[in-house]
Amino acid sequence: MSNSMDGVMQGRVQCPPQDSEAGYNLRVAFPDFPQVLQGWQSASRELLLKQRPAVDIAYGDQALQNLDFYRAPANNTPLLVFVHGGYWQGGDKADVGFIAAPYIQAGISVAVINYSLAPAARIEDMVVEVRNALRWLRDNAEHLSVNPRRISLMGHSAGGHLVTMMAASDEANDDLPVFEHVFGISGVYDVPPLVPSSINNALGLDAARAEALSPIAKAAPKTTRVHTFVGENETEQFHLQAAALAQSWGQAVVAHYSVPDTHHFTVLDLLGDPASIYSQTIVKAISN
Repeated sequence: MSNSMDGVMQGRVQCPPQDSEAGYNLRVAFPDFPQVLQGWQSASRELLLKQRPAVDIAYGDQALQNLDFYRAPANNTPLLVFVHGGYWQGGDKADVGFIAAPYIQAGISVAVINYSLAPAARIEDMVVEVRNALRWLRDNAEHLSVNPRRISLMGHSAGGHLVTMMAASDEANDDLPVFEHVFGISGVYDVPPLVPSSINNALGLDAARAEALSPIAKAAPKTTRVHTFVGENETEQFHLQAAALAQSWGQAVVAHYSVPDTHHFTVLDLLGDPASIYSQTIVKAISN
């Protein structure tokens, strides 16, 4: 890929500080979020009643170090691990359980995890917690009837950041499973551009920590196949985030999808809809 494009240079997102707020304050950019969230919660409650997953399984000893597990009706299934968004300071696995529907239907078990949130926790703590959740899932694979060699990750927004942190070639990840696929949905891969925005009020990031927490600044995964999704109507910064990851990580990013008629929040609806070509694309990738 070329070394520069409008808004991306040398694999990094370019965002003038005065544009950070408009680019990253998504509740302002998309004021229908409360209605979208209500839809997620309703669909998640329906799936909970239908599938009866194991809920609130502890992977650590802190309040939010837990996960829900949706078992597909088979043995030794692939596993998809979903990490919710909320700018590292909000969100809950119970809000987004609906995401599991297409995958358990296709014979893929799904774990939806929680993690501690800012300002009580730092993003560095969350990264460690997600690693611990993934180790727990690997170590309990036989009990869960999943194949520890067929684990894929999916994350939305801040969750997209966290799953790509897990996939990066980083010595801190050396004892993690080798992930088959990572699906980043409207993820933040280059963190410094959001530091000037009000989103950082609860996070307290400075430039050095934001750089250290950027998966885009780390080496690309060696074998994991990375797929990125953005809503067509996202702010420009989120299109640039995906473009920069593709430029920085090169051949590790095998596919990118701009999902028509969706924005930062509504894009998730299609990935939890079994009839959507986007969820079907993910199923096909994991199943092959």
